[in-house]
Amino acid sequence: LDGGVKLCSRDPAPPPFEYVKGGGGIFKDMAVHDLDMTRFLMGAEPIEILAVGSCQIDPAIKQLEGAEAFDTAHIMVKYPGDKVAIVDVCRQAPYGYDQRAEVLGTKGMIATDNMYPNTARIYKSDFTGNADMPYDFFMSRYKDAYVRETQAFCKALVDNKPVPCSGEDGLMALIMSIAAGKSAEEGRWVSFSEIPEAVIATDRTKYKAANQASGWLNKAKQLVGIGEA
Repeated sequence: LDGGVKLCSRDPAPPPFEYVKGGGGIFKDMAVHDLDMTRFLMGAEPIEILAVGSCQIDPAIKQLEGAEAFDTAHIMVKYPGDKVAIVDVCRQAPYGYDQRAEVLGTKGMIATDNMYPNTARIYKSDFTGNADMPYDFFMSRYKDAYVRETQAFCKALVDNKPVPCSGEDGLMALIMSIAAGKSAEEGRWVSFSEIPEAVIATDRTKYKAANQASGWLNKAKQLVGIGEA
């Protein structure tokens, strides 16, 4: 990859207030998947992140704390070689799931478009476009993805091989989402190396044993390139 990555992820409708409250906020419960995808598409470890969030859809969530009060957010992630990934997420796109990706390189570009129930298109004097709207239900939109995930997991079990997506991948996605929330709160670029110590210092009491926290911290430090604790 020689250029950059752009991702957008917009859901058909915002979730209920009860889901948003206590859900960890838009970076953890929504953008985490897109942040994970930037790392996969870049094929490298991220360096730092800048994020902003706002409430544009549901005024009721403004009373919540931190990123839970956001239903719209924009994120920039710096990668080695001055490469940048840009992500925008929103909890409402009334026309259906709007989830697209673009990767630009010096020799060309590859992009993915939204998925529709069928490939039919209409051509008229006053309209040209898809006959249907994009999918608006997650089980329809992600049916094939869930099937492939299950097949890959079962194959890994049968062949006694590692699964394609590791626990380290999930841990790094969480670190990225935590850093995004910190960036939005403090209004600055946040280095991922800041996150492991900060999280353990804040949440140590949530762990059943100190060695659990220590193991998590060591692994997180390795992922962000600052060695073991």
